[in-house]
Amino acid sequence: MRTFFALDLPEDVRRNISLLIENLQNSNVRGINWVAPENLHITFQFIGDTQLHDIPEIGDLLEKEFLALDKISFSNPKLEIIPPREPRIIWISLQTEHKNIFKAARQFKNKLLEMGYEPDKKSLRFHITLGRIKKRLPDFFIQKILTTELKIMGFKVSEATLYESFLRPQGPVYEKVLNYKF
Repeated sequence: MRTFFALDLPEDVRRNISLLIENLQNSNVRGINWVAPENLHITFQFIGDTQLHDIPEIGDLLEKEFLALDKISFSNPKLEIIPPREPRIIWISLQTEHKNIFKAARQFKNKLLEMGYEPDKKSLRFHITLGRIKKRLPDFFIQKILTTELKIMGFKVSEATLYESFLRPQGPVYEKVLNYKF
């Protein structure tokens, strides 16, 4: 099973981001696979192919780390195209002053390494993926993205989920495996 761990968005934030995606889609620019509203989340850790027998141990670790946290505040949302040269992703970057989330991320990665998994070595950058770019974007659309004002400000997250991801031609489908409220 292919899994990842994510922080779930409050419903009002999900709704606002869905409207933003809809607005961007109205530009009729082809070559972008937009994220479905139900799939919007803050990426925490991609795990990849996961052995079913490891799920309880991964769950215990997640529960231990996340139940000890308070709600996590995110601020300074910024619409970006990543990387700037030959962009592949449209996302909203986020910042947090919540230091314990970074400690939890390190401990989670270390445990995954001990279990024989290879977690992403990149530093943790909190973000919400809006779309994956499949071909060069027109300049007018890049400008539109970079000048769009977001209707979300800071917000708090109090729920985290281990998802199983099923890749389909029409887009991925995510199913909850484990869910934690903190």
